[in-house]
Parts: sequence; C-alpha cells; structure tokens
Amino acid sequence: MRAFFIDATNQTSFGEVAFPELADDNVLLKVERVGLCGSDLNTFRGLNPLVSFPRIPGHEIAGTIVRCGSAVPDRFKPGQLVTLIPYQNCGHCVACKDGRINACTDNRTMGVQREGAITEHIAVAHAKLVSTRLTDLNALALIEPLAVGFHAVARAAVTARDRVAVFGCGAIGLGTMAFRSRSKPLACRRPSSRR
Repeated sequence: MRAFFIDATNQTSFGEVAFPELADDNVLLKVERVGLCGSDLNTFRGLNPLVSFPRIPGHEIAGTIVRCGSAVPDRFKPGQLVTLIPYQNCGHCVACKDGRINACTDNRTMGVQREGAITEHIAVAHAKLVSTRLTDLNALALIEPLAVGFHAVARAAVTARDRVAVFGCGAIGLGTMAFRSRSKPLACRRPSSRR
C-alpha cells in the first residue's frame, strides 16, 4: 500500500507500507482526503521535536468505512463517511480524567508520535471516530482543525461582548472566528485607536 513519508528535514518520498490489520474494536478506513497542518509543515522543516523520522504525516482526514471489527457498534457501517479524533490517549492520567485527552501525559497524535493518514487505508479505534451527515469530503477533513479553534474560544470563555484578536487565519484561526457565542459570530476587527 502506498504512503507519503517525511524522511528527514526537507526530504520526502513515497513508499510502501503493510496493509493495516483490523483489531476487534477497529474500523478500516479508506482515506479520502487529508489536510496538511502547520504541525506537518513543522515536521517537514525539522522543527517538531516530538517527531522521529521517517514519519507518515496527516491527522486532518475524511475517510470512508470499508470494514468494521467484530466489537464495533452497529452505528458504524461500511460506506459511512467519518472523520476522527487523532489523539491516542491513556485514559488514566489527570488530563484524561478531566476530559482533556489532547493533553494526555502519554499522548500519541497521528502524524507526530505515530504514523499519520497520508496513505491509502488506516485502522482506527471506533471510539475515535466522528460520524457526520456531511457529504463534502473537503469539509469533513476540516472538522479537526476548525474544532481546535472552537475549543480555544470555549476554553477562554469568550462572549459576544469580548474583543478578540486572531493572529493567523489558517484553519484554526478561521475556526476561532467562526465559533458562535450567544448566537453572535466573532469577527476580526481593526482595534480602535480610542479607548
């Protein structure tokens, strides 16, 4: 099966990897779309200290379920479009118990501490799947980075009355601006010179 590798700083290649094995609680996904994240770019540039080379990047994905393991709930079916939560967490540390799985002391993010999704198929624990009614594969692959922006606004408890500056309008910055608090969207505004 073909995969894209970041082999070393500023070096990439295509290569072959084994077809993923399907555990009982896993689904086999055909990777349909993968967004390239700033962390993937930093990996390519050699600026991500958490990555060892070679690494298959990619954690912003849209996929189609091909097959389900024997312990996968019936709500997941072959042919269904999904995205996923790219963090593999322990479930036992303080951060996990507090629901902050991205801050797990043993976090293993796809494309960073473990192989990512720029390949033809991946096997994923069903608990990490996010089902949706979206049918646009590009939009589906944007859920993860937009959710990071939504999460930032929620954690900061931003309200419609707050003024917020967003530096950088990539997918995460756009997610930050799109988050609606009290049914009013946040917007980028030029700061007033008057106080």
